[in-house]
Amino acid sequence: MSDLKKVQASGDKPKGSSMKDAVSGTEAIRTWDDHRIGIDKLCERFFTEKATGLSEQKAADLHKQYGDNALTKKAAVPWYILFLHELTGFFSLLLWFGSFLCFIGFGISDDKEDKSNLYLGIVLAVVVFLTGVFSYAQTSKSAEMMAQFENFIPPIAYVIREGKETKIDAKHIVPGDVVLVKGGENVPCDICVFKSNEMKVSNASLTGESEDILIDPDLEPVANIFETKNVAFFGTQCTAGSGTGVCFRTGDATVIGQIANLASSAESAETPLSIEIERFIKIISAVAISLGVTFFIFGVIYEYDIITNLVFAIGIIVANVPEGLLATVTVSLALTAQRMAGKMVLVKNLESVETLGSTSAICSDKTGTLTQNKMTVSHMYYNRKTVDCSINYQIYEREQLKERPDDKFNIHYDAKDEAFRSLVQAIVLGTYTIFNYDPTDDEAKQLYARMKKVGVHTLEGVDLPVNDQKEMKARLKAAEESMLYVNRHCKGDASETGLVQFAQAVMDLNETRASNPTYTFKNEAGKDTECLIPFSSDIKFNLFIRNLGGNRCVFMKGAPERILTRCSKILVGGEEVDFTPELREEVNTANSNFGKLGERVLAFARCNLDPAKYDDNYQYDVKTWKTWGLNPNQNTSDYESTPGSFPMHNLTLVGIVSLNDPPRLRVDLSVQKCRSAGIKVIMVTGDQPPTAAAIANKVNIIKHPEKEFNHMVNELGMDKQVAWNQSTGIVVHGDLLAERHLAEEHLDDNDPNKGQFLQDWISKPEVVFARTTPSQKLLIVDACQKAGHVVAVTGDGVNDSPAIKKADIGIAMGSGSDVAKNAADMLLLDDNFSSIVNGVEEGRLIFDNLKKSIAYTLSSNIPEILPFIFFILFQVPLPLSTVLILCIDLGTDMVPAISFAYENPELDIMDRVPRNSKRDHLVNAKLISFAYFQIGVIQASAGMYTYFLIMNDFGIRPSSLWFLSLNEAPIPGSDDIYDPTAPHFGHSGILEGATNSWEEDGPEWEERNVTLAWDKYKHSKVDMRLFYSEYRDADAYTKCRWDPNDTDLPKFYRQSYVSDWHEICYTTEALKFAQAGYLVSIVCVQWADLMICKTRNLSLSQQGMVNTFGNFGLFFETALVAILLYVPFLNVALGTRQIPFPHFAVPSFSFYVAIFFYDEWRKILLRSGFVREEGRLRLKGWIVQ
Repeated sequence: MSDLKKVQASGDKPKGSSMKDAVSGTEAIRTWDDHRIGIDKLCERFFTEKATGLSEQKAADLHKQYGDNALTKKAAVPWYILFLHELTGFFSLLLWFGSFLCFIGFGISDDKEDKSNLYLGIVLAVVVFLTGVFSYAQTSKSAEMMAQFENFIPPIAYVIREGKETKIDAKHIVPGDVVLVKGGENVPCDICVFKSNEMKVSNASLTGESEDILIDPDLEPVANIFETKNVAFFGTQCTAGSGTGVCFRTGDATVIGQIANLASSAESAETPLSIEIERFIKIISAVAISLGVTFFIFGVIYEYDIITNLVFAIGIIVANVPEGLLATVTVSLALTAQRMAGKMVLVKNLESVETLGSTSAICSDKTGTLTQNKMTVSHMYYNRKTVDCSINYQIYEREQLKERPDDKFNIHYDAKDEAFRSLVQAIVLGTYTIFNYDPTDDEAKQLYARMKKVGVHTLEGVDLPVNDQKEMKARLKAAEESMLYVNRHCKGDASETGLVQFAQAVMDLNETRASNPTYTFKNEAGKDTECLIPFSSDIKFNLFIRNLGGNRCVFMKGAPERILTRCSKILVGGEEVDFTPELREEVNTANSNFGKLGERVLAFARCNLDPAKYDDNYQYDVKTWKTWGLNPNQNTSDYESTPGSFPMHNLTLVGIVSLNDPPRLRVDLSVQKCRSAGIKVIMVTGDQPPTAAAIANKVNIIKHPEKEFNHMVNELGMDKQVAWNQSTGIVVHGDLLAERHLAEEHLDDNDPNKGQFLQDWISKPEVVFARTTPSQKLLIVDACQKAGHVVAVTGDGVNDSPAIKKADIGIAMGSGSDVAKNAADMLLLDDNFSSIVNGVEEGRLIFDNLKKSIAYTLSSNIPEILPFIFFILFQVPLPLSTVLILCIDLGTDMVPAISFAYENPELDIMDRVPRNSKRDHLVNAKLISFAYFQIGVIQASAGMYTYFLIMNDFGIRPSSLWFLSLNEAPIPGSDDIYDPTAPHFGHSGILEGATNSWEEDGPEWEERNVTLAWDKYKHSKVDMRLFYSEYRDADAYTKCRWDPNDTDLPKFYRQSYVSDWHEICYTTEALKFAQAGYLVSIVCVQWADLMICKTRNLSLSQQGMVNTFGNFGLFFETALVAILLYVPFLNVALGTRQIPFPHFAVPSFSFYVAIFFYDEWRKILLRSGFVREEGRLRLKGWIVQ
């Protein structure tokens, strides 16, 4: 009881438990002994009785002790906490801080008419908020994995309490309850069955086995609880019959509860993309804060007032922080996820897109992922010959009806041959599978919608009229009947489906089975007993005793190694002849040849029973047959005196059949594509090693089977160490993995030697793991990660969910269980391995495109920062305002940056080795060098050139701009208007200053002079030459820095285009025009930046301008900057001006050309550094990508 309590409480383990805890979670299940101690001892353990069950009082006490029979729900994080998380990332906090400082600056400023700080603070706050809203909307997940288990729990259950059958709420079941389960119901808890009425359960979602399990409490219990036949697990479905058993585990303590907890506790590592983005944020934030603080200190040294210092520190931070980057990343990921959905890959976690692109190891299932899970008969061996049976007889017959039959549909067998028909008869009478198609209501709706020519969505939530539904289902069944047998729906496992689809064309299934039914007799209790032994993974065969021509005959089907040892005769020429060593060698050769083709092989045998002994009153022992007939190496004579025995040896081999589960189309090419991309593909399967090895060879996972370790040791007789050194691949049995892991159980998780053997196996280029368990799959994933791989894992069942959760990228099959889907980061809607490879390419593409987008975005940082450096260090009137920086980062740059998400992949994208997350960062020194010190410097040069040019055109020479912002001058009077004909140009302050002897440091001086504020002075009619006066000494004359009679001044740009009466020559308006020109110049050189960032290695001529959204980005940023400049109310709000055409992009166009040709030359050098080795591109020399 104490052990059960511990397990019951284990559901509370926090996420992120150690690998030791995670693995031992399922390994501990194998040590449970409840099913092995016998039903009487089990009843003693839980204080119950088989006949009467628990008393109500005892049940109530146990319910208080163990709680509800329900799985613990994972605590959901409130939506507002998730939303707050999106608003408080480091990047966001930095912008919040900048916004706060702007509000502080506006609050303490004396000039309340200047609202630029207020506007800037509002804009920054809105940007952070909207980015947070968008990120939250894109990345939040509404469904929790544990919620998917709720549909496993039936609402009610039937138990025996105080001797009476009682209907109770299923969550009130307690250990010790005697539970009754009927066909069609879900099993409400883990029960040890002691009474079975042909009870069958489906463990598909738990163990992955598609075949129903016949529960037989009379069989000797198997130590492994997953393989025993007297246990029904919580959450599985009773598909047939009924049963009664004692509950021994409830809720979180059940098998499925333990696996669920393992899935939630398996460590879910941070995605590589999130690590890269966090790293980038730290770098860029450190740079921004450092520069902001540094220039704040310079401002203090130059004695700027505190408000000016604060505002420009904010400006430097804002210029460094690409405010739209997080939104750009989120949008890019979302767009890529949408594109991947078109390739049948549904992305749940946006960041997993890039993770898949950096994958270096894929642990893939075999069945349904690498193969089609569609078995078809390929070859037969009968009558001492091997025959190609790959063409179905029905297809052959239909082809023969054509006027000119196609030779490729010719068959190599004679459908009327007696030996062939004997083998087909053995197939029909030795299998369970039937043709079965029951159209669903949804299929009926879809047909109805097609016939009525309406959308299916219009029928959602609407039930079809009864008559219409019947008609639709009848039509669907009729269509099914007209289909080829190979395309019809079957009820049964994939192997038998392939067999009966082939056999039906030769011998009608229903007729043959009806005329030769399974023999049924009345047992001692008067109950009908069918004479059959169902297939199971431990015996690897199944058996029927059927009525055949008035007598009875045993039919056995199974693995060749299990059937051939039970045969003493073989059917040759219609006669049963001795199975001589020569004939046995011949059959073994055929079996080996089929196996080498990667085909699943089944053998068929029969034995006609002596009617004198096996008459109508004979009681066949099909329940306890293992006590006398299990040993394959005995003879019938060894047990023929045993009551109820029947021949299970000395059978007659009818033939062997191989089935082909073909690899999915182009999956071998996809695996080869992975090799070229430097990705290791590891097959992890439950199949036996020989089958796994053959399929692995077929799909290119093992390209050199002759160099496989076990083949070299077992077949070639090589020394193990020599074989290990020379082998290129290995097939590892799960039992060996369990044995080696158990030997290291005493080692600490942090011990570097723990699991080294597994990493050694994984180091081989070609690796296959066979007969694995869920916990072993988890170990494999962990070992790959410790070896430095970014691991992707596929799975479809509940048992796969822990490994899916643990992997860097978990991939669930679209046809898989809900639990696996919810543990996964993405879903393969078509269950196709090739879709994973498509996803890898998309993942690499998104990393490439994000890198391009960031390079494009960061390039404009230098021309944004440089104006503040000039302003702080050289007191040049600010060339670009903080508000205009936001116009670039959140306006003109946004759409072009997002457009990179639509960029096509470069030709070499799948020839590169996987990205090394420790070296190949999203933002590295080379990208910084490219964006800041190469393209950024050219762009900054373009901006400053445009700025100086426009200021010069408006009469302010570049030489006069240096240290202008700190110049002190007399305050002009309110009536001072520039008049070049008046003394001192109409400036009374200058006249007064020139005629009066003032003390330079006296109070009058302080009253009459101020530091010029070029970005704030509003009076457009006050000529700035009035501010240029400088006092040599108290008695000296004054002069202007600029001589109005200078004839070198251009005459064209003397008149403002703002209005007819605003003269702007020598006024602060000139600065607004220069800032507007600077903005346009940045947009102009960003045109070139957009084009050169389209490729990382290729020339633009190779990539082309085929990105429609990118072309739109060029148009968008041009149109937006025109709107910002030429819409009047924006001139007021943003401080822009309507610059004339000669100032619009013309000055910076030469820099645009320089950027383009410089980058083309750079890429020529870059491409010269690539060499191709082993099908992959590598780098040499000084070039590093």
